[in-house]
Amino acid sequence: MELRSLKFAVTLAEELHFGRAAERHFVSAQPFGRTIAALEREIGTPLFNRTTRRVELTPAGDKFVSRAEQVLLDVEELVTTVRSAADVESRRIADRHPGCHRADQCPGTRDQHTGPRRRTPTDGLVRCRVA
Repeated sequence: MELRSLKFAVTLAEELHFGRAAERHFVSAQPFGRTIAALEREIGTPLFNRTTRRVELTPAGDKFVSRAEQVLLDVEELVTTVRSAADVESRRIADRHPGCHRADQCPGTRDQHTGPRRRTPTDGLVRCRVA
């Protein structure tokens, strides 16, 4: 189950309209609807009753959406906590090595990473250790 599917279900529960819910995620209604249908298949029960004129939550959908909202809040809190910890670690390293935020700015230091290199969102930032 993907976080994107949870977000789509929560938005559809708020809007009760596929087109408006899809617009909020910058996708067209058809792929949005397919994502909701795939989520319902994965769960094994319908979350929404659909007619040509309206969309409404099923009782199972109501329980699912309330829990999905909590899961999304928990994930957001997790990301905030990890980013905060990373900021503290970065400041700690910067305090020990002023001006040493990139490997090419650290004379007499070497990158602690010894395995194959993969691109990451923090490329260029490394932990430095005096050689």
